[in-house]
Amino acid sequence: MFENPQLSNFFWFSMSIAYAFCFSALYTYSTVPEYTLEVYNNAQINITMKLATVRLVIVATALLAYPIILFRFFKYAKYFTVALTAWAVTIYIDDIFVLSEIIKYPESGLISSIQSLRPILIASLLWMSVELTYHPLRINLYYEK
Repeated sequence: MFENPQLSNFFWFSMSIAYAFCFSALYTYSTVPEYTLEVYNNAQINITMKLATVRLVIVATALLAYPIILFRFFKYAKYFTVALTAWAVTIYIDDIFVLSEIIKYPESGLISSIQSLRPILIASLLWMSVELTYHPLRINLYYEK
């Protein structure tokens, strides 16, 4: 029924870092207090929160789908992880270079810490992608014996 991939401990550590980051981002952006939103720049905040909402839906879907893909459909886990890594790198570059003047996040310590820790998420996803792509894996198929 489920495949048991023999992945390294560092892969599981990277996965736990990625999950901790994503859950903290979900919590942070879903609990933004109303008083931190700037009243005089309503259009910019609306654009930012709409973009954050779309990204959070994608993150929530990935958080739910990744364990299923990893344990049930292991041969597709590599492609899904590489796609998530590419998406994370793309939105990071997009936020830093393209949208830096358009997107203004509300003033909050949690939001600024989440934004500053994004390279750690990217490094974790990058290691997961490298391990799934380049390391030979042994899969215990205990149900096919």
